[in-house]
Amino acid sequence: MKHKIRTENLSVWYGSNQALKNINIGIYEKSITAIIGPSGCGKSTFLRALNRMIEIIDGAKVEGAVYLDGKNIYDPNIDPVDVRSRIGMVFQKPNPFPHLSIYDNVVIGLKLRGINDKDYLDKVVESSLKKVGLWEDVKDKLNEKGVNLSGGQQQRLCIARALAVNPEVILLDEPTSALDPVSALKIEDLLLELKKEYTIVLVTHNIQQAARISDYTAFLYYGELIEYDRTDILFKTPKHKLTEQYLEGRFG
Repeated sequence: MKHKIRTENLSVWYGSNQALKNINIGIYEKSITAIIGPSGCGKSTFLRALNRMIEIIDGAKVEGAVYLDGKNIYDPNIDPVDVRSRIGMVFQKPNPFPHLSIYDNVVIGLKLRGINDKDYLDKVVESSLKKVGLWEDVKDKLNEKGVNLSGGQQQRLCIARALAVNPEVILLDEPTSALDPVSALKIEDLLLELKKEYTIVLVTHNIQQAARISDYTAFLYYGELIEYDRTDILFKTPKHKLTEQYLEGRFG
């Protein structure tokens, strides 16, 4: 398998506070990579550095490189908007746009790019909602507001919104932490299906979730990459004492 994303000495500061320290990691194509570690260890920072969303945060500074298909996304001539269309993002709390219909929530990214062909948008809406298993539930109420859906449905709508712009990579920051267990398992099943087409990077506090659905796991601890391996290997035979202690629940 080849690397879809590769970081080289990736470091991030917030003012004088260094949040990530020389991260070197290769994210494999069409797989699920889980990022685990205690609160405040840099997981969300790492995720945002992978699609340049980190630049939106005041005072953030990035050093090093992030290669997407071999090209550094931090190269000065690379458009961050293009990067973010290729590397989509789904957040912890479902965040459909409150004033938009289900339909418009899905295609907002395309409309912002000036794409208004109704036939094309109709196809994208149906295709994206089918991929997230929501089409049958909402096909007769596409003009209703997205915020009227249940929490689990809202999160699937947000994933459909990310898929609509045809990304290659999907970043998810604790996508099930605000959901009930049944809805969370549906999202997990969805991610297992989506990895056939997309490269997925998942930040999770839920160690069992990482074990269930990820192919690779990276353990971060206070901005440093402590260990990275195939999930089955890292969980059964961690090479680092800190990893072992975290997996055993001794801190976190």
